[in-house]
Amino acid sequence: MENTIQNIDQKLGLFAAMIRIRLFENKVAHARDQALVPGLPHLSHGGEAIAVGVCSQLDPNIDRITGSHRSHAAALAVGVPMEPLFAELMGRGGGLSSGMGGTQHIIDPDHGFLCSNGIVGAQVPLAAGAALSAKTLATGGIAVTFFGDGAINQGAVMETMNLATVMGLPLLFIVENNGVAQATASDDVSAGPGITARARALAMPAELIKGIDVNRVVEGAERMIKWVREHKQPALIEFECQRLGGHFHGDGRAETASDMDDPYTHMREYLLKMGAEDNQLRVIEAGEGADVENAFVRALASPEASEQQLQSVALKADL
Repeated sequence: MENTIQNIDQKLGLFAAMIRIRLFENKVAHARDQALVPGLPHLSHGGEAIAVGVCSQLDPNIDRITGSHRSHAAALAVGVPMEPLFAELMGRGGGLSSGMGGTQHIIDPDHGFLCSNGIVGAQVPLAAGAALSAKTLATGGIAVTFFGDGAINQGAVMETMNLATVMGLPLLFIVENNGVAQATASDDVSAGPGITARARALAMPAELIKGIDVNRVVEGAERMIKWVREHKQPALIEFECQRLGGHFHGDGRAETASDMDDPYTHMREYLLKMGAEDNQLRVIEAGEGADVENAFVRALASPEASEQQLQSVALKADL
């Protein structure tokens, strides 16, 4: 009975993490509409289960993550606090990088989030550096890099996959395959039998998993992360998911996926079948909503990034 209760508690924790991401990004979208968030925020709607499931199996003290331009979910899932993340997205001085990085350039090494990157695929070789560091210093950590199917044909990505195998790097490649690269169908521009097969051709273990089900994500991530950590070799997981909306918020594309493609709805229905009370889930949702709202209000009260802060950051870079 104790193990069953613990199992349910863990699943409720996954649910809470997923709704936190969803509500956080809904707030980002609303703030963008109010001209409070500069740039083009790329939302993770549809990929929450992947971020939460993978990051639940990592140790932010020794593991390092790199992400793409669509990285709010991974950052929150690994433990980056909401207030400084909100502030960063709004160009506020209390942000992770004093408001200088914005939505596509998130960094919080203290929580294991090494960086995100606005250049397609550029975060992948950076993760190889983190994996090499972990191997050289014998920290026991691994590196995990999140990227989309649109990056799989980038030369830097393919070179990194090859190099990781040749050098024996503890690096886990996470591909979020939503079937479309910005507005181009991935199948129209990628030759061969698929991403998983491409990884196996480079002699690394690879799995294809449905990314809508956070339980399956956790199982697959646990298995692969354990393998990478123990063997100090690279592996790849390709998660199939649905992008619930456009390439970025405000690009004019309406959501076309049904609720059955929504990992949040999927997990909620699963918990109800497991015996959770609807009111119990509503309490969790309300609590996460209040936390998101409070973090946003505090971040908004932070002063806007200043020229002095920019100069300070530039001086540190020169050093």
